[in-house]
Parts: sequence; structure tokens; C-alpha cells
Amino acid sequence: MIFQSFLLLHLVGLVLFAGTTTADFVSFRQFWKQYALDAIAARPMLQSMIKFPLLMGLGMAAIILSGVGMMAMTHGVFGEQLWFRIKFAIVVLIILNNIIIGRRLVISLRKRMTEVTSEAGETLQIKHKLRLFHYAQLLMFFVIILLSVFKFN
Repeated sequence: MIFQSFLLLHLVGLVLFAGTTTADFVSFRQFWKQYALDAIAARPMLQSMIKFPLLMGLGMAAIILSGVGMMAMTHGVFGEQLWFRIKFAIVVLIILNNIIIGRRLVISLRKRMTEVTSEAGETLQIKHKLRLFHYAQLLMFFVIILLSVFKFN
């Protein structure tokens, strides 16, 4: 029963983290559409997305804590399997990508949006980097789910 509880928490964390990442991706697509029409009117949209990193962090915490709990319950039996090692490395990459790249890009974008005269070229560069960031995150989530379901060895 305890193992199933950890597994449930793990899946809830994954859904929360991946779902919030997807919502962030969709919200940024809408932001860029509005930005192309009216950059000033697009500014409040960033404010509405401010809670996404908090939800992603809660998802990450749930994934990590429940993962540690499941490993303790199984005495690390999954840790020896190739699919798990790859999955674990991808989880670490997702977290680092989110903290290092994603956060830096969003901070940079918010700074640009508060400036009265921001260069369009720099903002466009942030847009492209954010799109690549989201694609990478979503692809890594897909691979994690794929590995978890099929457990390739």
C-alpha cells in the first residue's frame, strides 16, 4: 500500500510538472501572438504566468520525494536497470534545463518587457530560445514516459 502511494504521488508530480510545462508552452505561444499585435498589451500576460514555476517546483519535489521513497521500498532494484538510469539522467536534465535555461530566459524576457525601449532583435532571440526550451522539455517528458512504460533494457 505504501509503494502504491509513492507511485501515485510520483505520477501526480509528473502530471503536475509536465502539465504545467505544457500550459507554460501554450501560454507563451499566446503571449507571442499578442506581442506581435501589441507589445504593451502583452505585458500583463507575463504576470498571469508567474505561478507556473511554483507549480513546476511542486511537481519536481513530488517526483523526487516519491522516487526516493519507491527506491527505498524496492531496495534500489530499479537503480540497476538501464532504462531507469537513462530516465534518471533525463529527469536531472529537465530540472537543470528548467532552472538554468528556462528561468534565465523568462527573467531576461521580463526585463525586456519593463524597458521602455527594448530591441526587437533581442526579444525575438528570446522567443526562439524559449520555444526550443519548451520543445526540449516536452520531448524529455515524452522519453521519460516511454521509458517508464516499456522499461527497455
